[in-house]
Amino acid sequence: MKNITKFLMAFLCLGILFTACNKDNFDWDAYYKQQEEAIKKEKARQDSLYKIQAPLLEAYAKEKWGSSAMRSDSSLSKGIWYKIEYAKEPATPYTYGITLTNGGPAITPFAATFNFTGELMDGRVFDKNATGTPAVYTNIYKAVEIYNVAWIRAFTPPVIKQDGRDYLPHGLLAKGLQKGDKITFIAPSYYTFDQTEYTKGSEKVTVPKNTPVVYTIELLTIGASTSN
Repeated sequence: MKNITKFLMAFLCLGILFTACNKDNFDWDAYYKQQEEAIKKEKARQDSLYKIQAPLLEAYAKEKWGSSAMRSDSSLSKGIWYKIEYAKEPATPYTYGITLTNGGPAITPFAATFNFTGELMDGRVFDKNATGTPAVYTNIYKAVEIYNVAWIRAFTPPVIKQDGRDYLPHGLLAKGLQKGDKITFIAPSYYTFDQTEYTKGSEKVTVPKNTPVVYTIELLTIGASTSN
């Protein structure tokens, strides 16, 4: 149970590391019970929001994207709808990997260059890269710190096979987002800014708390991370 709890928290919290206590009398059983209760509480909160937001996201996806609309069936990507335009000239696929951290398995950091927009469901753009100047991240986790777990889901495959094991990052695309691919997706609020009001986008448009948002990412390059 301890290992399972570490595994879940690693992916739910995107690699946030647990701090260990050096005291000999530290109550590990109480600690893990507390973590399990926190997971249950958070799941209940997300399930409540899902019931409210899921019909809205489904209606949006089907109206905007028609037969191109697809939905993630993963338990940890539940509610995300997307459409994908695959590269016209596929390059050698980038292989997404897993790194084992003190907090459990996490996506191996990678570098990416891309064009992107973020908008509200009413079409107002709140963030985007400058025209002609793609966004550049030498470590994708810098972007995830801003835009949250939905971006990891958009980039990564649902399963990563490594060292004889199957890891489940619960991504959207079978091979993960590849150079030249363009994905548009709408995610429930708990996968984006959640309970935080976002005001730092390039377009000076506020994203209210508990608001689903729509992203488009056109991946230009992807490779090994060059920074921590």
